[in-house]
Amino acid sequence: MALSSRVNSFPNDGVNNGWYNTLPEPPLARELIGTLTFDWAIVGAGICGLSVARRLAELRPSDSIAVIDAMRVGYGTSGRNAGFMLSHHSHGGVADLDIGRRNDRLLSAGYETLRTIVRDNQIRCDWNEWGQVYVSVASEGETRLAAVAKSFAALDVDFEHLDRDQLQHMTGTRFYSGAIRVGDSALVQPAALMRGLAHTLPANVCLLENSPVQELHAEDRYRLVCPSGELTAKKLILTNNVFAEEFGVARRQVVPMATYASLTRTLSPRELRGLGEEGEFGLLPASQNGSTVRRTADGRLLMRNTLSYARENAFAKEWIREVETHHRDSVRRRWPALGEVDFIATWGGILGFTRNEGTVFGEVADGLYVTLSTDTAPMTRGTIMGKLLAEQIGGVQSEELRLLESVPKATRLPPEFILRFVANRRIKKFEKVGAQER
Repeated sequence: MALSSRVNSFPNDGVNNGWYNTLPEPPLARELIGTLTFDWAIVGAGICGLSVARRLAELRPSDSIAVIDAMRVGYGTSGRNAGFMLSHHSHGGVADLDIGRRNDRLLSAGYETLRTIVRDNQIRCDWNEWGQVYVSVASEGETRLAAVAKSFAALDVDFEHLDRDQLQHMTGTRFYSGAIRVGDSALVQPAALMRGLAHTLPANVCLLENSPVQELHAEDRYRLVCPSGELTAKKLILTNNVFAEEFGVARRQVVPMATYASLTRTLSPRELRGLGEEGEFGLLPASQNGSTVRRTADGRLLMRNTLSYARENAFAKEWIREVETHHRDSVRRRWPALGEVDFIATWGGILGFTRNEGTVFGEVADGLYVTLSTDTAPMTRGTIMGKLLAEQIGGVQSEELRLLESVPKATRLPPEFILRFVANRRIKKFEKVGAQER
């Protein structure tokens, strides 16, 4: 296969990541310098990339595998989410119950896989099997919450209802009118999780960081050109989220959306007493425009809301300052006494969504593979998709692989100018309909 591609857009999630900022400085990165040769090259050291690398290394212990990333592990998208490791997830009604059940089964498998890796490798990431709580505000939110409950009931997922008093006991605020709670999920420090996953990779995996791929060439082998060196490999796996498009893969299949979070300084004991009596918690919005909220294991408050279409400059300083104002208002509405607490960082991260809840997965050319964690629950979904791609390559059959292969492929998107218009219009609709939830 002859292929030549020059990269014009590199992963850039902005200059901040609050989770990453709270961790100690990592050891110096190994960067790609000179010329290196491997059997396999994996571009992207997020949850998909590390998952496929781990399982591929187990299945092919004599193969050499390189994982290469433009940034440090834990700084990119997989290390900047809200830290929910979800075994189940729902935002409203299930459009296709069969696809919904398959997706739910895959999320559960991803959760169990990740849980086992964290336990067996003793990864220190504040793993807390707290479950997940979907919250509502006022009558409009209760309608959304009822749709979430209906979805879980259709998927045979057990849940319990919580009332305002129970939520006040949990969170210290009467802002929320009701909730449902689901088990079998965990809260983590996502940047710490990603560092731990990278540190415990098998010995035949080489991690190369701070090494953006500027060019890709393929003839008899794949050749990746970076600022200070080149890497050649027999086979190539792309796990670099929406940036796979830069290599001519998955073009016009994934909608890039950015969501934003702020993290406070460590709260004082007095301030923490205003956040309920159960300690750490995590709240997911029943509305798609609602706020995701966490009280973290180290006594901070995380607020995440606001969406933007991320094909253009989603992380401009002026926009981040506006988002910070949104987050401060969201904190103040729930906990007035904490309305002026300092944020240590406000940042964004890019999520990919497909038009039909379809997948981007498998071999797309001779020796060229791709897997992207799209749509909801990206961490557990990315874990299982990476694992199953390695097993597909290795000829390992399973019920989970058959389920994933049966999910429809992502359909093509409309031209860019139409897609941008539709995405921005939908965001405005979410903002209008779910204003109370923010």
